[in-house]
Formats: sequence, structure tokens, C-alpha cells
Amino acid sequence: MTVPSQQEPGYEDGRMGLPLLYHDAEVASSYHTASYAAVAAALPGDLLRPLRWRGGRTLVSVHAFRYRTVTWTAPDGGTRTLAPYGEVGVTAGVVGGPALRGRPRAGRAVGGFVLYLPVTSREARDVGWELWGLPKSVADMDFLDAPDRHRVRLSEGGTEVLTHTVRVRGPALLGSRSRTLWSTRGGQLVETVVPVFAWWQARPGPGAGELVLGAHAVADELRGLELSPRPLAAFRALEYRCALPAGRPVAPVGTRPGHLGADRAFGRFTVAHPGTAPLDQYAGGTTDPESGPARSAAQR
Repeated sequence: MTVPSQQEPGYEDGRMGLPLLYHDAEVASSYHTASYAAVAAALPGDLLRPLRWRGGRTLVSVHAFRYRTVTWTAPDGGTRTLAPYGEVGVTAGVVGGPALRGRPRAGRAVGGFVLYLPVTSREARDVGWELWGLPKSVADMDFLDAPDRHRVRLSEGGTEVLTHTVRVRGPALLGSRSRTLWSTRGGQLVETVVPVFAWWQARPGPGAGELVLGAHAVADELRGLELSPRPLAAFRALEYRCALPAGRPVAPVGTRPGHLGADRAFGRFTVAHPGTAPLDQYAGGTTDPESGPARSAAQR
């Protein structure tokens, strides 16, 4: 697999100032059990190990994001933005394995290894691939944002990959902390520590949500992980902000192929609220018959 070509230079050559700042986002997450052996086989060698759960199981999280405002700093000191985009992440809960022990900061840290991370724009895909090696692809996402539930239907090429639903209500608690993410880039395992500020609603138990896999090839790969359709718990952020800094290479690792998908400028990105038809989040731009809605000049 090859990394997507960069359409506009400036990511890897330092002209995009990091961190990326996510100022305004909608987030819904659920935590599922999965086969320990299957998840271990999807990780890069013995650098990371899945977290252990009962009965030969481990933990995999599914996150649905809607990023409304994302900024970065240009060399002239000016503020630049990414177009708003949707994202669905499937992340394995992991701990640093024997090969990482003794390394500064990497030792027995607990975090997540990103298995699958589709987005709704080529721009977001390319930045993620080139700076962090994140396994991004351009897909279509249709969100439902209701007081009692959050749902996203993820599809590609007209075939459904998954439907992710979270049902969480009630008071929110402050959950400000850092998350450690691992990915692979340029033959290295990359560790990225992401500061997060959020107010979370939480609900334990299988009634908190549902994960339904579709007929897409990626859904078949996820099905091979033996993901439980009902979660152990689910969370929804009433406010969410984070910073995505440069990652830190921590150890050599083999290349891990990911799902590239079609090379489209934009996927479908809609949001429906109770009593409304789906609202096109890229409305106002031009439409490419092959790549879907495109940003207007004012958004570039």
C-alpha cells in the first residue's frame, strides 16, 4: 500500500504548525469486548499487547467525531483551518510490550492503537497519513444528533461499513486528561500524547449503545475481531477540546497496511436532528460528481 499523494504541499515539510487544535467537536464513544488473539494479530509485533479482559477477551473502542473547528498555525503566524469533517475511529486498548520496556515514556504506558480511522475529507486523510501514519480513508457519514442518542452510519461506495449508536443522558463530569495513541509511520511505532478537555456523560451496560457491522470488506475485517455488538459502557461529550501534537517515534516496526479506499476530495457528511431532514455539512460548495461536495473558496 502507498501513502496517499499530497495535493497541497506543507504537511511534512514543516509549513503546517503543530499541534492541530480541535476547538469544537461532538463525540460519542463506546467500549466493546473483542477476541484477544485476533486483536493481538492486528498489532505491530510484540511492541504492544492488548489489554486483558475476562475469558480471553480484550477491549476495543469505537468513537464517532464531528469536528466543527480545527486550526493550525502557519509560518507567518496566521491561523489556518481545516474544513469541518466527520471521523469514526476503531482503537484497540493496548499496553507497551516487552520490546518497549525501559524506554523513556514508552515503558508500560496504556493507550490505544488505531486500527481504522475513516474521515469525510481528503485533506484530513492526508494530514493524518503523512504526519502520524494514521490509517485514514475517505468515506461517507450520516449522523443523527438527538437528546437521547447519537448515531452515525458509515458507508463507502454505497455499501454500509457500520452503524454506531450511543444512548447516554444525564449529568456530565469533567474528564480532562491526556490520551496516548500509537500508530505506525515510516517503519517506526509512533507515540502521540493528546491532551483532552471534555465534559462527559456516561452510561454503563449493554443498553448504552449498539454496534452493527455491514457488508463492506472492512466490516468483515472488524467482524474477524469478534467485536461484541453491545458495549460495556458508552460516553458522550457535551463539550470536547483537544490538541494533536507531533508524534514521537519510539521503536522500529514493520509496515502495517491499512484501508486506503477511493481517492475522493470529500465524502458525504450529513447531520440530522429530530424533526429535520439531513443537513449537508458541505453545502454551499461545488459538487464533483465523482468526489461529492467540495468546499467553497471561503472555507479553503
